[in-house]
Amino acid sequence: MSGDQARQQIPVAHEVSGRAELAALMRPAIPSLVEWIVREVWQAVPVYARHGRVTRHGVECAVVLFVDLVEDPLAPRERLYETCRRLGAGEAYEGRTLDDLQAAYRVGTRAGWRWIMRLGRRQRLSSAVMARLAEMLFGYADDLARMSIRGHREAEAELGGTRAGLRRRLLRLITGPVAPTDAVVAELATAAGWPVPGEVAAVVLEAPVEPCWGPEVLADLEPPQPCLVVPAPADARFLAALDVRVAVGPPVAPSASAQSLRWARTTLRLVGEGALPDVPVTWCAKHLTTLWLLCDPALADQVGRQELAPLAGFPDRTRRRLSETLLSWLENGGNSEKIAVDLSVHPQTVRYRVRQLKEAFGERLEDAETRFAMQAALRASALRLPDLSP
Repeated sequence: MSGDQARQQIPVAHEVSGRAELAALMRPAIPSLVEWIVREVWQAVPVYARHGRVTRHGVECAVVLFVDLVEDPLAPRERLYETCRRLGAGEAYEGRTLDDLQAAYRVGTRAGWRWIMRLGRRQRLSSAVMARLAEMLFGYADDLARMSIRGHREAEAELGGTRAGLRRRLLRLITGPVAPTDAVVAELATAAGWPVPGEVAAVVLEAPVEPCWGPEVLADLEPPQPCLVVPAPADARFLAALDVRVAVGPPVAPSASAQSLRWARTTLRLVGEGALPDVPVTWCAKHLTTLWLLCDPALADQVGRQELAPLAGFPDRTRRRLSETLLSWLENGGNSEKIAVDLSVHPQTVRYRVRQLKEAFGERLEDAETRFAMQAALRASALRLPDLSP
C-alpha cells in the first residue's frame, strides 16, 4: 500500500483532548501503516524483502505497541522487546553486523513520523501534542534499537563459545562418509562463521600445531591425524609455516572434501612408507598416478599376483631382474638398445632376459590389455619397494 493510501485511512475528527482519544484515531490506520512501513523498509534494505514474514511481524508489533503506549505509557513492552532482541541475535547468528537492521529502524521511524505529521495536520493537533508524539516516537525507536543491540551482543558472546564446536562439526560433516548437500553446508557454514569458498583442499598434518589461521580455515586438531580444510588453491607459504610434515589433497567442491582428505591421508602414508619423497609439503596433485596405483595395496597385490604369475617360479634375484626388464621392455616398446641404457646392462643381456620373459609369458605379451595391466602392476611394485635392486 502506498503512502497516499495510508494517509487516506486517517480519519478527520474533532479536536483531540486526551490519550485514549488520540490512540482511537490512530488504531484504524494500523494495518495500512504497517504495509506502508514494510514496503519502505524492503525498498531501502532489500535483504529484508527475502524475509517478508519476519519483517511484517516485527513492524506490526512495533506499531501496535506504539499506539498502546500513546494511550497508556505503562503498557507492557516485554513481548516487543524480546522480538527486537531476537532480531539482533538473528543478525549475529547469520554472521552480519547490525547495519541493515539499524537502517530498517531508521526507515521505519521516518515513515512513522511522516504519518504522524499528516495525522496532526488533518486533526489540527496542537504543537504540544505533536512535540509529545515526536518525543515518544524517537525515544521508542531508540529503545527498540537498544534491545536489538543487546540481542546481537548476547548472540556474539554465545557464538564465541560455540563457534569453535560448530566449525569442527562442519569440518566433520563435509569430510564424512556421506556428502552433504550445498544447502546444508551453507546453513551450517553461516552458523559457524565460515565463508564458503568455491573450492577447498584438505591438508593432513603429521602432528597437531598451534592455530595460526583466520576464519577461512576449518581445523580438527584432534589426534591421531589432525587436518585442515583450506580454500583452494592452498597457500604454500602458509603450509610451510606450519612447521610439520603435511600432505595437501587435490582441490574439490566443499561438499566433496572427504575425497580430498582421503587422498591427502594416503599421500602422507606413502611419504612415511618411502614411496614418495620426504619433503615438508607434499602436493597430491603432483603424484596422482602414484596415488592411483597405490591407493589400495591389497588390490595392487592381487593384480600383481595375477598378471605377473609366470615370474613366481624364478628365484628371488632372477625374478627382480626379470621384473625390471619387463617394465623397461613395456615402457620402451621392446627396443633392446633403449632397455640396455635404461638398465645399464649390455644389449646381449637384455636379449637373453627378453627370451626368458617370452618363454614364461608366451602370447600374453602380445595382448595390449594384458601389457597395460602388467605395466601397472610393475609400477606399483617398484613404487612400494623402491630400495630393491637387482
